[in-house]
Amino acid sequence: MDFDVKWIAWEITRRCNLSCVHCRSSSQLEAKEHPDFSFDEAKRMLDDISSYAQPVVVLSGGEPLLREDVFDIARYGTEKGLRMCLATNGTLVTEEICRNIKDSGIRMVSLSLDGASAEVHDDFRNQKGAFDGTIRAAGLFKKHNIEFLINSSFTKRNQEEVPKIYKLAKELGATAWYMFMIVPTGRGQDIMEELISPEGYE
Repeated sequence: MDFDVKWIAWEITRRCNLSCVHCRSSSQLEAKEHPDFSFDEAKRMLDDISSYAQPVVVLSGGEPLLREDVFDIARYGTEKGLRMCLATNGTLVTEEICRNIKDSGIRMVSLSLDGASAEVHDDFRNQKGAFDGTIRAAGLFKKHNIEFLINSSFTKRNQEEVPKIYKLAKELGATAWYMFMIVPTGRGQDIMEELISPEGYE
C-alpha cells in the first residue's frame, strides 16, 4: 500500500524556557540527558525526508527558538523543497525573530494558548508572564504578515475557557484554532485526574 507522508512534527530540542504542567516530553531549560543533535545531523534528516516526500515539517520542541541554528535548519528544509513550519510558546519572539522566520522560508507558525487570561494561561504554563509573551508574539506576527495558528490544550482546570480562547484567537488574527486533549506522557502523567471525560468533551 502506498503511503504518502503529508505532515511531520519534528522535536528538534528537549530544552524549553517554560515548565508546562502537561508537557508530553517533560521539557526543561537544562536537558543534559537529551542533548540537541547537530546541524549536520539535521541536514541528513531533511535530506532523507525530501528524498521520498515533500511534507509539511513542523519544527517543535521543547522550545525550538532555543536552538541557535533553528533558522538554518528551516532554511535548509526550504531549499530542499519542504514546507517548513514552527511551533513555539511565543515568549521568545522578537522583531528579529520575525525577520528570521520570513527569511528562512517558514510558511506558518503555531502559538500555544491555554487560557484567555494571564491567570489561567500562566498557571498552565507554570510561568508568570507567559500569557503576555504569547499575546505579544501574536501582535508581532500580525505586524510582519506572518501567518499563525493557535493550539490550545484542555483539562478540567481550563475547560471553561473554550469560548473565551476561541474569541481571543479570532481577535488576535489567527488563521486557525486547534483544540487538543492532554497526552498522558511526560508531565501529562502527573495530571491524569484533570483529564476531561468523554462526556465532557462532547
